[in-house]
Amino acid sequence: MAKKTAKTLADFKAEYDPDIRIPALINAGLKSLLAEGPEAWEYEIDFIRRCGPGVGLATMALYREKFAKHFVEVKHGGKNPKRVWFADVKIAAKARGG
Repeated sequence: MAKKTAKTLADFKAEYDPDIRIPALINAGLKSLLAEGPEAWEYEIDFIRRCGPGVGLATMALYREKFAKHFVEVKHGGKNPKRVWFADVKIAAKARGG
């Protein structure tokens, strides 16, 4: 029987600390989006779904600013701007006109 490896504090935090877990889910979502192509983009609601369980609108609101370089706010018909997420910060900057 193989020796079981003990779980570490880092393992605990990755599973239970939202300040570790949620950014990891968002980063995984960005990586998944990048896999679709270097210029791939999604509206925020679709990107949240991509990030998986544990990330919702309220949760995203708490962590969004840590990823500000990845999204662009656009006016699209109505009064409220929509956020468009890009996996590549350079492409997001170009979309902003920078």
